[in-house]
Amino acid sequence: MPKSTGVPAVSDRSGSRIDLTLIVDSFAWIEFLSAGRAGPSVRTHLESSEELVTPDIVLAEVARVFGRQGMPRITIEGHLRSIGVLSSVRPIDVQVAIEAIESEADLRQKARSEKLGMPSFADCIILAFARSLQAQVLTADSHFRGLQETVWIGV
Repeated sequence: MPKSTGVPAVSDRSGSRIDLTLIVDSFAWIEFLSAGRAGPSVRTHLESSEELVTPDIVLAEVARVFGRQGMPRITIEGHLRSIGVLSSVRPIDVQVAIEAIESEADLRQKARSEKLGMPSFADCIILAFARSLQAQVLTADSHFRGLQETVWIGV
């Protein structure tokens, strides 16, 4: 599996190849690392991508979920290190922080209109990463369903 990847290449209107960056969210990593139902779909996207980016906040979310499941700390550490090997883990920068303002507003409006719970702060950051990098989010989080920035892996 490549160190960094994106969604499979697509073509623009002129027929030129475009490699898109793929932002891997917490759900996708958890499904992949725990061999969940969506794990095979996640693996396909990871293997066929040009650039994978994991926002640093995703590491904390993954650790939190595995910790709540009672997974041993050493196993959690191994999973987080695997994420770092398989993708580029990036910190929140000024551009992402500013983009998060609009991302949060958009996700909150979507949640209200679709009668979903309010999105998490991490969701807003993940969408901000996608928008600032002109990327797509690999997810099955209902807050992202139907957004142009989403590669849906829902099961």
